[in-house]
Amino acid sequence: MYKILLVDDEPLITKGLQAFLDWEDYGFEIACTAESGEEALAYLKENPIDILITDILMGKMSGLELIEETKKIQPQIKCIVLTGYQEFGFIKQGLLLGIENYLVKPVDEEELLTTVQNVGQKLNAVTGADTAQETTTLQDNTLWRFINGEIEKSDCLERLALYNIQFTQPYYNVSILNFEHYHMAEISKEIRNLIEEHFSATCLYSLNQEIIIIFGGTSEDELFASNQSLVHQLQKGQIGAGVFYLSMGKTIKTIDELDESFSCARESSLLQLYSDPNVLISERLSIDKHDEVKKQQEFKENIVKQLVQADEETLQTIDLFFEDFTRNTKYISPQVAKKYTFDLISYIHYSLQPDDLSHYTAAVERMVYSTDTNQLRTVLKEYCNGLIFSIHNQVNMRSPIVQNVLQFIHAHYDQGISLKTLGQQFHVNAIYLGQLFQKEVGVVFSEYLNRYRLEKAKELLKTSHYRAGEIGKKVGYSDTAYFYKQFKKTVGATPSEWRKI
Repeated sequence: MYKILLVDDEPLITKGLQAFLDWEDYGFEIACTAESGEEALAYLKENPIDILITDILMGKMSGLELIEETKKIQPQIKCIVLTGYQEFGFIKQGLLLGIENYLVKPVDEEELLTTVQNVGQKLNAVTGADTAQETTTLQDNTLWRFINGEIEKSDCLERLALYNIQFTQPYYNVSILNFEHYHMAEISKEIRNLIEEHFSATCLYSLNQEIIIIFGGTSEDELFASNQSLVHQLQKGQIGAGVFYLSMGKTIKTIDELDESFSCARESSLLQLYSDPNVLISERLSIDKHDEVKKQQEFKENIVKQLVQADEETLQTIDLFFEDFTRNTKYISPQVAKKYTFDLISYIHYSLQPDDLSHYTAAVERMVYSTDTNQLRTVLKEYCNGLIFSIHNQVNMRSPIVQNVLQFIHAHYDQGISLKTLGQQFHVNAIYLGQLFQKEVGVVFSEYLNRYRLEKAKELLKTSHYRAGEIGKKVGYSDTAYFYKQFKKTVGATPSEWRKI
């Protein structure tokens, strides 16, 4: 667990940051808080710290002076600064001191989480070749949030100006590079350097084991040629990328549309399953996936039938599912494998519609944090094995009225459902129905409906491009703020965090 020191001359700020995140859930510990640079420095002289988060403007010793002195004592410490818009000029000095990012007050929860997670990745890479993958957290974090539509253009450009990064080309596109040897940091760094030195492009490392590339050019054809040229460079094998796929998003004329190009690139990357490796996947690549999609649908239907019959051969069928991933190549990106596995587990869940959602939720959350196909295979097998056991031992003791209510909820969860409306629908007293529902299902009606809606929201977050607020309305929440609150409370992450993992 990495130790964090929080420094701000306003105690309310440090207390607020302490309560902002469930730090320990993400592998961090608030080891100490300090109200001045002098107090912080005294602590640092006696105690090792991994991350320093400090305000810039404090009393006698500024945050930047604190960082400068801290680096003399603990050179490996990672530093993040808190600032206000009017203090923007101080950031350039901070960059010279090697700060990881600056967070504008009031601090955005998602930016804080992304920043410390990126810093955590750096701290993980402390031995061997991994030390080479020293990325610029501020730059990468800014670009990542921008292509995901999370910060405004003006804010993005202001931050990127610190690195002399400007978007002046008439055309752009976002591409995603997945390659087999991503974990070899020297190779990742060499590929990123190659791209930024030989192309009109800006790169960032993604938490999904990929390099995101923003290409610029004077025409759509030039952008395509740049993407194709990169493919040719990687095909030579001199850098050692191994098996790779370059997925090209659509061409755009303004950087305000970078998020659309990125979404398009993400969709293109799913075609890895149908194409040969070491190619450019774009709208110009002709792939007939009709037979493959039909085959996948038949597979899903078959596995559900096996589960209904409590057939243990289901587990062998899952092995075939994962073997199919690599029928054309030895490598497929973890992000793509995760997407197809998520589609399968969701199809199983919503086909069988088990009343206990906890097993499905636990499986999906384990799957989200999986980093390779073997982990995904284990999660899916354990989930299916649990379903088989449940079906083997389930005795249907529910009354017809509760079964009808459950079927109605599953079909109309996006509408304004209440015990009162259900009572009217099925001609039964609402109070009696609530008591019967809780007795037979095991949870109160409102909790069941809320959990079911949130599971549907999770599915849409992973399978659609709707904004989180729109998804909340689509699954039955008229109040967007209430949807966000319920999602964070139940899932443990914001909708945006869930979508990005």
